[in-house]
Amino acid sequence: MRQPDKKMSPKAEKDNIRKKSFVHQQRPLYFTAAAEPLIIVEAPSPVRKVSKRRKSDKSKGTEEEAEKEYYSKQMTVIGDLSTQKQLKNAVGNGAAKFTQRRKKGKYSPNSTECESAARQPQKEEGILQSLRSYPTGVFFMLGNEFCERFSFYGMRAILIIYLVVDHKLSDNVAKVVYHSFVSLAYFSPLFGSILADNFFGRFRVILWVSLVYVFGHVLLSVGAIPVLDSLVRKTLDYSGLAVIALATGGIKPCVSAFAADQFGDDQQRQRTQFFSFFYFAINAGSLLAMGITPRLRTVQCLGADHCFPLAFAIPGLLMLVAFLTFLFGWRNYKITPANKGNILWKVVRCIFFALRRKMRNTCWGSKGRSHRRSPDHWLDYARPKYDEHLIAGVKSMLAIIVLYIPIVFFWALYDQQGSTWVLQARRMDGRIGWFTLLPDQVNTLNPLLVLILVPLFEAWLYPTTNKMCKVTPLRKMAIGTILAAVAFCMAGFLQIKVNDTMEPQPESGYVFLQRLGNHSGQFSVNNSDFILPAKLPDELKQKVHIGAENYTFSLLGGTNETPEEDSNNFNFSLNLGTKVPKSRVVGLFLLEDKSPVGVQFPYSTEKTDVGKTRFYFLLLPNSPLNGAKCYALDDQGKAVASSTMANGAFVDIQPGFFSTSQFYHIAFGDCAGGDERPKCAERIEVHARMGAAYVVDLVSSNNSEPVELVRPNSVNILWQMPQVFVMTVGEILLSVTGLEFSYSQAAPSMKSVVQALWLLTVFFGNIIDIVISQVQISDPVEEFFIYAALMFAVIGLFVLLAMRYKYVDEHNLEIPDSPERSRRSSDEYSSSSSDRRSDDDRLELGRGAVAGLPPPALIEKADR
Repeated sequence: MRQPDKKMSPKAEKDNIRKKSFVHQQRPLYFTAAAEPLIIVEAPSPVRKVSKRRKSDKSKGTEEEAEKEYYSKQMTVIGDLSTQKQLKNAVGNGAAKFTQRRKKGKYSPNSTECESAARQPQKEEGILQSLRSYPTGVFFMLGNEFCERFSFYGMRAILIIYLVVDHKLSDNVAKVVYHSFVSLAYFSPLFGSILADNFFGRFRVILWVSLVYVFGHVLLSVGAIPVLDSLVRKTLDYSGLAVIALATGGIKPCVSAFAADQFGDDQQRQRTQFFSFFYFAINAGSLLAMGITPRLRTVQCLGADHCFPLAFAIPGLLMLVAFLTFLFGWRNYKITPANKGNILWKVVRCIFFALRRKMRNTCWGSKGRSHRRSPDHWLDYARPKYDEHLIAGVKSMLAIIVLYIPIVFFWALYDQQGSTWVLQARRMDGRIGWFTLLPDQVNTLNPLLVLILVPLFEAWLYPTTNKMCKVTPLRKMAIGTILAAVAFCMAGFLQIKVNDTMEPQPESGYVFLQRLGNHSGQFSVNNSDFILPAKLPDELKQKVHIGAENYTFSLLGGTNETPEEDSNNFNFSLNLGTKVPKSRVVGLFLLEDKSPVGVQFPYSTEKTDVGKTRFYFLLLPNSPLNGAKCYALDDQGKAVASSTMANGAFVDIQPGFFSTSQFYHIAFGDCAGGDERPKCAERIEVHARMGAAYVVDLVSSNNSEPVELVRPNSVNILWQMPQVFVMTVGEILLSVTGLEFSYSQAAPSMKSVVQALWLLTVFFGNIIDIVISQVQISDPVEEFFIYAALMFAVIGLFVLLAMRYKYVDEHNLEIPDSPERSRRSSDEYSSSSSDRRSDDDRLELGRGAVAGLPPPALIEKADR
């Protein structure tokens, strides 16, 4: 039992009561009541005046009761409670526990004992019960986001392949078009945010821009129809890409913010939980799109081997579904009108106004016209036109965006996963057992790894590493940039192996001549000393490197060493002008009646498109097989490809999604049974290795095995997985951490501006890709190592900037609203809020959603 206090003077008694006052840090406490959303309780100010009510507490009973009553009176509860009794119990328990601890002398100003006691939940709310309390409109937003992300990532996944295969663009030109599209998609959000904030509001921008989005997909799908004129197709395709880039950027800053608007102030917990579902919808849409859309393009339609109209139409259809889903939820939305004020535009005007006054003041000062004391910071010149809140926010923002300069180069490397890395995968063997992975499906691994690794890093890696060394956000971001450079070094070494499987190209002004046939004679060329021997120097491929001219081959007798003129002279003319393909197959035969004959056709030394295996036919002009139909049959006897036979004609075998064997049969001659499972008189077994080209000799009577013209893709596509994994880890360390770091270090009024500037780093990164692609580096190996070297150089700059950066507590970024609050010292907190990412800090980030800003770590993939 507590002993009565000794008699003391009124002043001493007053001082004693003040000492016993609870000095609390000014940060929100989070209580979870049973079956209730998150309750935010605002703690009292750190310095308090003792109220008259407090002075009379002694007459009411024990000091514990007075402490409990005072503590309860100072709180403001945001949100609905099932019963007020639950909050009183939680507050009472926390206050009583604090008083008891204070009596034992264990109280310290940084103690959070009361927070811990009050934050303990009475009863966890079930997921289904929580979903029932969601506003109806957010479910329409989830469906809208899933479909929109499917449409964007679906068409983006196959874009680089479409430009190379269908438009026949070179790799460098295709990369310029691809990165121009991506850069525009990340620059246009600035216009979308201005339209939403200043003119139309988020609802109208999403509604009308989504309709424009659908129109862009229609243009792209129609432009992919192969029967249209080339100029018409290019006009439709490039117009469609521009419209899609503007549309996706237009709705990007509005969708997540509009979804957050649907929750009330008393639904903080539901709002935070909702963005977990929102994040899942984004990744699910992108994951399915990257897996399905590349398969759709492999369908044969409209007389072409690829069905790009279908592959682009399905994402367009999903965007139409996204628009209709959003439209159907109209009556359930909470629509907030435009506030006629865009913070980004205010920031730009504030900066330019301060710079103009700074320059004017500098000029006047040099002439002796100004005797006023110069401000401490150049932004202070914006006073008094702009208020202190805005100026302080801009200062905090400028301190952060300096660190964004090196991050631009990270995005220059990262976004090449959809261009350069896909082009690298085209030259690799995609067969993995019975399964075939297409080159534009490799990026499916990225969202899958993000879904797996982000929770793993948060729950295990970061806490474990923090026990050994201090892990700050800037250190994680620096490691992310290093991993990006390492990933490109890995890609460079892999490309060296891929280059070994590439067919060498003839020098300028020369062609490769591939000799086939059963004729064993030698030929003089243009009646000169140059002889085309029966056995060419290239023993593997019987290939010779000669100038691109017009030739006459004259048959010689004798041997390779002692050629003599043959009495039965045979002349064979060959036009190898510079405008013809760089390689030719020449077939020289000796027929059964001993008469010589020669045939020839051009072929390409380039690899076939996306892993196809090509088989050329070598036929005589009077062969009965000319004009006949041939089929490529799988091991089940099903026709997978067909062609009309002729000299130089070919049939392409495309690897199936599932295939039990790499061996096929080329069937021709008298065929019956229809085109699906034909039964033909003649069959030749062939080994269809991805990327290779062969010639099938149908002149010789023995139907010898196909001769290899172009080497197959022998490097398996799984060797690309390590670099994808390393790049994804780098993305998690830099992208997710970087945006969350920016949010924690920027003033609350600048958080939306920081998000916009973060998107601009992606824009400038793709501009770097465009510039380097315009240089047209011929060897991909050199290009990979150039990017890696640039990234390593930039890492040094980033480390220097990070070493000079001083962390600020995100709570100290608030503009003081009272003299007492302004006296708060940062000494009450630890050195960095980012170094002590407690649950309260993470939930505090979620409070940005009240102003239309969702938690950055959860919606990062929406911005990517």
